[in-house]
Amino acid sequence: MATHAEAPSASERPLLTLRVSRDSGRTWGREKDFYARDCLPPLLNSTMPPCECVRCKGRR
Repeated sequence: MATHAEAPSASERPLLTLRVSRDSGRTWGREKDFYARDCLPPLLNSTMPPCECVRCKGRR
């Protein structure tokens, strides 16, 4: 008899999974998962995930 794996609970599933390209889609970064349990900074604009470049970090 085959057993079925249980689906992960809501707290174990990511809220959002992103892969970012910084060269118009020629290459992609690895996947980044965001979970409800993560302590995320409040969004100052609609950019998600918050940009980590030197210019944007200086504005925070």
